[in-house]
Amino acid sequence: MARAMPVPPEGKKPIEEKSTPNLVRQIIQETGELIQQEFRLLRQELLEALGKASTAGALIGVGAILLLLGAVYLGATFMLLLSLAVTPWISAAIVTLIFLAIGGIVVYVGIRNFRNLKLAPRTVETLKEDAEWLSHPTKLEEK
Repeated sequence: MARAMPVPPEGKKPIEEKSTPNLVRQIIQETGELIQQEFRLLRQELLEALGKASTAGALIGVGAILLLLGAVYLGATFMLLLSLAVTPWISAAIVTLIFLAIGGIVVYVGIRNFRNLKLAPRTVETLKEDAEWLSHPTKLEEK
């Protein structure tokens, strides 16, 4: 007895019927590809995050050095204040305040960059979606 094949709409290819083992093989193959793509995305996002983290770390380092220099100049300012007349310590105080202000700004920007850093946001989101789909594989998506 011949099986009747469903007639596809005009302009569409006929629907192929696949055996269960072929479907299982296809699912396993596509799952492997999905996992590989997820790892590639994770690697790319981690490299991007590492670049941002290194920039933020460099800013904090430069700011810390400037703050250290500011502290040294502050000590020199107090020394000049105690040992000399008014004019030399005013110039030392100005240099000290400039270094402290610049160092504080650089450290602030670096810390703010670290706080805004998010590791692999797209990968985390797609992994959540994959986990949701795996828990309800027969549930149809509503769009």
